[in-house]
Amino acid sequence: MKRLSLLLLLTAIAAEGFGATCPANNIPVVTLPPHQVAGFSWGNVIRPMNDACVSSIAVEPANDAAWYVGGVSGLYMTKNKGQTWTKPLSGQVNVLRLVMAGPTQLVYAAIGKKLLLSRDHGANWNVIKTFAQPVASVLVANSTLYVGLGWSNHVDPSGVFTSNLGGGLMTFHPFGAGQTGLIVWTLSRNPTNGMLYAGTEIFDHPDPYHPPFFRSTNNAATWTNVAGTLKWHAIDSAVRPADGYVYALLEDPGIYSSANQGNSWIPPNPTSPSLGLSLLMDPKTPTRLYAGRQHAGTQTGGLFLSTNSGNTVQLIGLKGAAVSDIALNGAGTQIYAAAYASGIYTSAVP
Repeated sequence: MKRLSLLLLLTAIAAEGFGATCPANNIPVVTLPPHQVAGFSWGNVIRPMNDACVSSIAVEPANDAAWYVGGVSGLYMTKNKGQTWTKPLSGQVNVLRLVMAGPTQLVYAAIGKKLLLSRDHGANWNVIKTFAQPVASVLVANSTLYVGLGWSNHVDPSGVFTSNLGGGLMTFHPFGAGQTGLIVWTLSRNPTNGMLYAGTEIFDHPDPYHPPFFRSTNNAATWTNVAGTLKWHAIDSAVRPADGYVYALLEDPGIYSSANQGNSWIPPNPTSPSLGLSLLMDPKTPTRLYAGRQHAGTQTGGLFLSTNSGNTVQLIGLKGAAVSDIALNGAGTQIYAAAYASGIYTSAVP
């Protein structure tokens, strides 16, 4: 459950009639045939209302027939595993996040600068906040909503917003002096001690380029840059609940990890392929990581699996497609991939 492709959020391209390409440099639409790789068996592509330009997916944990899919054109919903669809929201979906707050299911969708919330499985949606910049990331933890934006200037301070789950009492927490022009791609939290992490990209890539990766020990009140040896910007992250082990997915370099809360970083194995589009930690087996790859230049796309905390990865399918988001059902037995300029693919988890 993640943002639209990096280029799309920055350019905010409108889509009218997709044809054989999707926005962002007219990416060609691809259709992958059913195939099996490493025990994963991928079926035919599923396209909401024949829209291939989708980039995010969320699946209800108690009902794996109910999916939410975001893309350039809007938010789609299905209650029967993709056989039929509705489209409750129009506009480019930057972020899609489904969380359980006790017995209540909350679904957040960011369309440009607006953050919307549904408390009734997508039947109704309310705008809970309109920000000054596009929404780039959303985290819900400990009854708090955290929101990161995509700043594109060096005038306004960059930081993280916090509020209650409905967007009330919204408060801005700056990263600190001189921290401007940051796209906050990812927010994650250690559920054991409340440590927060924020991965950012500097919008204009100054030279030398060393984008911050922040840590907060006091619920976003203040932040420390712990980027250290991270070679590029992080676009996704996760924290293992048992021991606080941190994963940071860097665009292209792949999965870096830290056993000491970001004080030092372990790079991926040099033999591992470049990654950097989406990351999902298996909540039932947190040492298992799924990572999506771009399909551009020398990168051939695909979905990868690591069973050793990101040190090495293996291809598990969808080569030839840009896997921009990944989801699991509540039991962890079915995996779903949103492939931009292709559609939705599913497989049982072997």
